[in-house]
Amino acid sequence: MNAGRYRKIREWFLCAPWRIKFLLIAYRGLPLFVAAGYAVCLALCFFCRRELLFRAIFVPAAMFFLVSVFRHFADFQRPYEKEGIVPLIKKEKCGHSFPSRHAASAGMVAAVWTAYCLPAGIFFLAVGVLIAASRVFAGVHYVRDVLVGGVFGFFSVWIFFL
Repeated sequence: MNAGRYRKIREWFLCAPWRIKFLLIAYRGLPLFVAAGYAVCLALCFFCRRELLFRAIFVPAAMFFLVSVFRHFADFQRPYEKEGIVPLIKKEKCGHSFPSRHAASAGMVAAVWTAYCLPAGIFFLAVGVLIAASRVFAGVHYVRDVLVGGVFGFFSVWIFFL
């Protein structure tokens, strides 16, 4: 996303205060919802499908670690650093933009839910798309950051449940 396109998105959000509130809820609230959903899935695995529990805990943890290490060494700039934009949601962190850990985590949780219950997995995939969009609209990630994060997160975990 270039600076001109982001300015148009920013103006659209700023022209109605409820849009900013909605973005803030999506930006901050949906990751908490996904984390709570992951805890529920782990509890269900513990009580109903113990054969999934080990993979449901350790595979996402390992993949999250890999994403974190990769983005530390890759150290891609964030849109507000590179494009000189003013993000809708203030963030002061520099670098470490690619891939998005929020999108990767949402993808990982969706993959675990898919292994446990396909409709719930599809639901959490949709929530992951909303998380990814909120990161881009807020101006803290590029589309490539959230796309790669989400796709990597989902498929790197899902493959262990085949």
